[in-house]
Amino acid sequence: MVSALKDISLEEWEKKYIVSLVERFDRKNTMFNRIKWDPEIINLLEDWSIITNSPKDKPGHTLESVALRLGSIAGTQLKLPNIQPPDLKSGNKKITGEERIDTSNKEESTRIIKKAARWFGADLVGICKIDNRWFYTPTPGENNTSPQEILQEYQYAVVLAFEMDYDLVSYFNTQISESAVSIGYSRRAVTNAHLATFIRDLGFKAIPCGNDTALSIPMAMQAGLGDLGRNGLLITPEFGPRVRISKIITDLPLLADNPINFGVTEFCTVCKKCAYKCPSRSIITGNRTAEANNKSNVAGELKWPVNAETCRTYWSQRKMPCSSCIATCPYNKPYTRFHRTARWLTDHVRWADPFYSKMDDLLGYGKPKNPNSFWEKWQPTNGYGGNFKNTQR
Repeated sequence: MVSALKDISLEEWEKKYIVSLVERFDRKNTMFNRIKWDPEIINLLEDWSIITNSPKDKPGHTLESVALRLGSIAGTQLKLPNIQPPDLKSGNKKITGEERIDTSNKEESTRIIKKAARWFGADLVGICKIDNRWFYTPTPGENNTSPQEILQEYQYAVVLAFEMDYDLVSYFNTQISESAVSIGYSRRAVTNAHLATFIRDLGFKAIPCGNDTALSIPMAMQAGLGDLGRNGLLITPEFGPRVRISKIITDLPLLADNPINFGVTEFCTVCKKCAYKCPSRSIITGNRTAEANNKSNVAGELKWPVNAETCRTYWSQRKMPCSSCIATCPYNKPYTRFHRTARWLTDHVRWADPFYSKMDDLLGYGKPKNPNSFWEKWQPTNGYGGNFKNTQR
């Protein structure tokens, strides 16, 4: 099957998504931070992160399921030097001597970085040039820097994506499915530490970032890892929205990848499955817009803005996160020949996109699995003890 991926230029990408001035986003307006200060919603948002409050008499929320999620997130709690919010001004100096890798051949340097990233645990890796629009505005009391300083010292970002196990996600919305999310965060933290140290020991600066410092999704799009879906998530050709994202900001000279187009926008326009399945109705069924629906959205980008307020409030009511929009997405499939063919068709035979969406329902995809069967039958499908085969990117 011919690949459905098509590289597009940054100029084409801009025309597709940027319709007006995009101002840097204030990180305090993310729903994870508004709970700390915003009187408009603070009374609606209980602390869902206290996992032990889970009702353990419900399938998928038993003690062993809670323990699975707690064990999965433990990688973010390791005493690694690269987990804390980064200091962009220092660059966290390297620990070896003054040796530097020869960067006269950018193609070779990029190949080395991508190979190392995959070795350290990333399932996908791409490179983008620094775009100051995606960096959060400075927060008082934190180690921040201006976009001008970022552009002067750091020119590239290595963007990484980590697969979440397909079968595990299918047990949504339980502690079991959230374990797939949690292990993604743990893998991300460990790989960031490995790769940042590797780059520093090549003689260059490296700033590991998770959800802090900058918006991950537009950087991943510019690095050629995927496209933006109706659910507000990065849709990758290999795993759909079933990924966690991180990035390493560096001054190491690299070759930037191009954004890709494989029919996501056109398919999401007619599919709307994530919107219909969203229990909080936080995903719109209408057309893309550049308008923000509340202060937790960035304006100026043509997209389907997700209502983070109603989404996050639903999490609080349930006392745990929700991953319905990931599990029900038709792009959320294993990377098999059959599903690769289906993705190729959504891009090359677009007039049939409504048919593909209906077939997804008829074939029974996007329905939660019975959590009672998990501990008896489940086997991992990704690199953590399973059958996942590395993809080319």
